[in-house]
Amino acid sequence: MALIKPKNPKIKGLNEVGRYAVGVQWMDGHDSIYPLDNLRRYCPCDECNGNAARDMPADSRRMRQFTRMGEQAVFIGWADGHETLYTMRQLRDICHCAYCVAEPEKPITGG
Repeated sequence: MALIKPKNPKIKGLNEVGRYAVGVQWMDGHDSIYPLDNLRRYCPCDECNGNAARDMPADSRRMRQFTRMGEQAVFIGWADGHETLYTMRQLRDICHCAYCVAEPEKPITGG
């Protein structure tokens, strides 16, 4: 059974998950973990168009800033100078947890 995503998702909280990921707690009770690599690869800007280069230098995957922009968006500043703006809907749509990909019985590790 697929998870029904809210029409206008809102963030309850943000936190770092180690050095390589960001955690988002959504108001509807859902939790997402976004590897920094994925956040950069799915960057929706005109330059990246949701499909960043395969072989990115380390600075392209290192975050220097992660800021919530009210209830509408989050801003990410990358160490290489690139900037990403995700709407809340775009951010929620790229969650690839087991529930969001309709495989809730499978562990996160895929084992």
